[in-house]
Amino acid sequence: MNAMMPHLDDRTYDDLLREGFSLLPSVAPEWTNHNPSDPGITLIELLAYFTEMLVYRLGRVTPASKLRFLKLLKGANWEGLTWANKLEFLKLLMGAGWEGWRTLAETQSDLEQQIDCAVANAGPGELDAAIDHVIRNLMRNECAVTARDFEQIAHEAARDHLGAEWPIRTLCVPSVNLENTSTMRNGDYRAHVSIVIVPGRKLTDEAAASLHEKVRSHLLPRCLLTTRVHVVAPVYLCLAIGLKLAPAPGQSMQQLSNTLMDTLQRRFDSETGHETQGGKPTYGSPSWPFGRPLHISELIEAIDATAGVDYVSDVTILQMSSNEQNLALPEFALGLQVGIRSTIGVDTLLGGSRSLGSERLLRNDEGRLVSILLKPWELLRVSLAAENITIIPTRKKSGGDDE
Repeated sequence: MNAMMPHLDDRTYDDLLREGFSLLPSVAPEWTNHNPSDPGITLIELLAYFTEMLVYRLGRVTPASKLRFLKLLKGANWEGLTWANKLEFLKLLMGAGWEGWRTLAETQSDLEQQIDCAVANAGPGELDAAIDHVIRNLMRNECAVTARDFEQIAHEAARDHLGAEWPIRTLCVPSVNLENTSTMRNGDYRAHVSIVIVPGRKLTDEAAASLHEKVRSHLLPRCLLTTRVHVVAPVYLCLAIGLKLAPAPGQSMQQLSNTLMDTLQRRFDSETGHETQGGKPTYGSPSWPFGRPLHISELIEAIDATAGVDYVSDVTILQMSSNEQNLALPEFALGLQVGIRSTIGVDTLLGGSRSLGSERLLRNDEGRLVSILLKPWELLRVSLAAENITIIPTRKKSGGDDE
């Protein structure tokens, strides 16, 4: 919390004069001549005049004082500023004159002399802006101790690397090494910290590796000694679903399938940006939180609210994998589902892949799947198995109208 600055210049000459006159009866009762011609009254008026002047100066901070304050914060030769900060600092000090010096300043490696000249010629507004810039830099968190510290510093490093316009999500997972899947469940890894970076748009493998290395190198000097930092891409739990529904009149199968896929992506997508047909990202859709479980009722609600769907009869989770490309493989089928799916030779196990853990599948008293749990660092991806969309035929009344 910032300290409240006292308002020192709160008394005028007349206030000081009245206060001086009011003290005379108690301090000097024998002094009875209070006329302006009395030398003592003239002395009180003179003291009030100088007091008002000094109080006024006391409430003002001169440019010289601001310069000393700046050098106290960042060193006499500005050694506390990086080259990029020096350039930004110089820009703030020069104000409107920056454009004329920009090309020259950006080619110089030694900016100390230019900063000294700019400080000497800067006005009060430019000095205030420079001080504000330095103070904001001092307030930045430069030490990663708590999970929030790791997330904040990683987020800043990722935005510096990709650009301020990129929507980025970060998550700190302490005591877990997400770079090595074989150590995620067993052993003691209290010195390990995993940082999950979710960019709002898709990156190439090279760009993602560069981003992870940038964030890791930014975090390492800010961590406690012996901390082992792992910066990884998001870990997804990928699901493929099938459903039974009745389409609205006039809906083609291809059009309805595309609409449903778009609905599932927007509702359950874990990224903060979506690509439109024009190639431009659109934002505003809520992203699926880390580790939030998926309820089958949410799938039914999203599909039932989709344009072109009359009603939904059933939604079934068919495949489950940590890799979207594996959803077509039979070994990643969710297995036997009571009253829904029981294919001989395929659905012989109650649950999905052993590597994902059957304990994440929650069932009701009737044995039907109602929820799927996610680990704290996992995100969700839901896709539609188009070949497993069952259309419920619409019955017609005797008069020819749909029932």
